Amino acid sequence: MKSDSSIRNICIASIKRHTIAPYDFAFTKFFQKEILNEVTNERFQSLSVHENELPISTVMIDNNNFTIVTTRQIIACKDEVIDSIVPFGTNSCHWGDFKEYRNTPYTLGQITNDAKQVFEFLIETGRASMVTIYAIKTLIEQLSKKMEG
Repeated sequence: MKSDSSIRNICIASIKRHTIAPYDFAFTKFFQKEILNEVTNERFQSLSVHENELPISTVMIDNNNFTIVTTRQIIACKDEVIDSIVPFGTNSCHWGDFKEYRNTPYTLGQITNDAKQVFEFLIETGRASMVTIYAIKTLIEQLSKKMEG
């Protein structure tokens, strides 16, 4: 069974393999360190995270609109409404129109799980989209392996 640290390291490696440097995006960041304290936003204090859960990436539009990918879940806040999903049992992902939006800095992605629950999250457009895409894709793969093993 993989630890949170191992899952985070695998996700960060995948992000680095698929994302063109430099990683200086307007809204998107991935965490080189394993601490959620690196995120300085009072909204994160109210999030429900487990003791060993580690951050992988975030898309921070503003205090009321963000996405955080951790080693156990995806948390999204849209217009001050916070929701989360454990992406195990995901049967489809839609990344939004992240390539064609030259004048729109972010778009909505969607995950649909086996129970047909649709979960929406924010994703920055352009080069930065690869961070969120590969954080989520790799997390889904790792959680599936963790549940099987």
